[in-house]
Amino acid sequence: MMKEIYAIIRPGKDRETKEVLAKLGMMAYTTFRVLGRGEQGGLRYQNDGAPSAKSIPGMKFLSKKLLYLVVDEGLVDIAVEAIIRTNQSGEYGDGKIFVCEIDNAVRIRTAEENVTALW
Repeated sequence: MMKEIYAIIRPGKDRETKEVLAKLGMMAYTTFRVLGRGEQGGLRYQNDGAPSAKSIPGMKFLSKKLLYLVVDEGLVDIAVEAIIRTNQSGEYGDGKIFVCEIDNAVRIRTAEENVTALW
C-alpha cells in the first residue's frame, strides 16, 4: 500500500525539509508555490503591510510551499515526523500535513506499477 503526503509549509523551510527527507532516502517529491490562509490569527488583513502576502479584495493570502510525495505505507510515520520536526515553531502558520491512500502508481517509461513505480 502507498500513501501520498501533502505538506503545506513556510517557504523558508522548504530547502531544509527537502534535505531532511533526502537523508531519509526520500528523494522523489514535487513542490509547488501556493497561496493560502488559515482560519486563526495568522490571517493577515489588507492594511497590515505584510510583504509576503498577496492581495485579494478584503484579505491577503500568505505565500506557502506545498511539498507532495508518495511513499510506501511503512515510511509514512517517518516522513511525517521529519516534516513536523523540521517545520514546527509553535507559531501560527507552521503548516499542515495531509496523508491519503494511493490505489496505484504507474511509471510511464516501464509500465511498472505500485511501489516499484516509485523508485
